[in-house]
Amino acid sequence: MRHSQTILLAASLALAACGPAGNVGEADPAGTVAADPMDTSDRESLSDREVADRFIEVFYNQNRLTDGFEAWVHPDYIQHDPNSPTGRDPTIEVLAAHMQANPEMRHDVKRVIYGDEGEEGTLVAVHYHFTRAPDDRGSAVVDIFRIKDGYLVEHWDVIQPVPEEALNDNTMF
Repeated sequence: MRHSQTILLAASLALAACGPAGNVGEADPAGTVAADPMDTSDRESLSDREVADRFIEVFYNQNRLTDGFEAWVHPDYIQHDPNSPTGRDPTIEVLAAHMQANPEMRHDVKRVIYGDEGEEGTLVAVHYHFTRAPDDRGSAVVDIFRIKDGYLVEHWDVIQPVPEEALNDNTMF
C-alpha cells in the first residue's frame, strides 16, 4: 500500500508540475491539459482529492500561501494550531506577515496521504520539510486538513524540529 501511495503522490506532483505557473492549461506531451490550480469555478464538481491537489500545488509547491488560502479555504475555517487564529481571513493576515518575514522559506513536500471520503469530508495529510532560509535545518511538519464541499474546512498540524544529530541513521523524511 505504501508503494502505491508513493506512486500516486509522484503522479500528482508530476501532473501539477506539467509546466510553469504561467503556462497552466497548456497541453502536456500526452495531450492532456493540466488544470489551473487557482481555478475554483468548478469547485462543486471537484473531488476532495482534486481540491487537495490544487491547494497543495499553490500553497506548498508554488509557495503562494495567501493565494492558496483565498482560493481553497472556507471562510469559516477551523484552526486547531493554538498559535494561529481560526477563520480564513485572520489566518491569511498571519500568513502574509510570515511570508514577509521569511521570503526564502520553502515547503518541500515528501508525501501526501489521502483518506477516504465520507459524510464529514476527506482528511488529507501533507508531510513536508519546512525551512525558513537556505541554511535552516528546518522542521518536519505534517499538516492534516479536512476537505468538504470543495473547501479546506479544518486544520491540525504536528511540527518537529530537525535535530543537528540523530540517534539513528534514518531521516525524518
